Amino acid sequence: MGLTYVQLKQAIQDWTENDASEFTTATGSGKAPIDLCIELAEDRIQRESDINNFRKTTTIIISANDNTKEVPQDVYVTRYMKLQTGEFLEEKDDTFIREYTQNSATTGTPKFFGYTSTGAAYSSSNRRVNYLFGPVPSVDTTLEIGYTIKPTGLSSTNANTYVGDFAPDVILYASLVEASIFMKDTGEKLQRYQGLYDRSLQTFLAQEQLRKRTDEFIKGEIKG
Repeated sequence: MGLTYVQLKQAIQDWTENDASEFTTATGSGKAPIDLCIELAEDRIQRESDINNFRKTTTIIISANDNTKEVPQDVYVTRYMKLQTGEFLEEKDDTFIREYTQNSATTGTPKFFGYTSTGAAYSSSNRRVNYLFGPVPSVDTTLEIGYTIKPTGLSSTNANTYVGDFAPDVILYASLVEASIFMKDTGEKLQRYQGLYDRSLQTFLAQEQLRKRTDEFIKGEIKG
């Protein structure tokens, strides 16, 4: 059983026994509080979990004698980076990389990557963050990056998501936590929803991070 956007909204209203327009109708912000609760719940799940469906890989090319590259807009968390030939780069703080490559004329094959600000103004289409590499590449270099994305959330124009379809309890309880905060519920009710969320997330992550990433042929069947 999954939960579509419409089903989740109805479930939240049923569980909270709140179908008041103040909760379900858009305010001056342009969002209904119930929709904001769902959005905040999805953000919480994104930050607190590592879900296989959110993982992606792509390639980028860094130009010779240039040690920066714009971070792709859909990158949420960089999981790894490696040369297309197979060698993995080690993630370091930008101060380490700048210390390592004090002489910009010294080039080679990149071994490290980090992050640096571009200095531009932030916008929704420009996070003003670049990858920083060291040493400075001596030739055009193709890199493979593995990362997690922030998927499109549930809305009136997006009825289904992976979490809604395969972990409806997680998105429901997370939304109820946010709804309880909005409705200024007592600590007891909020704690109950938080406990339900924590338990559902734990079992979901056991499936995502353990069962789906363990080779039974090598390690045997997972018990429990």
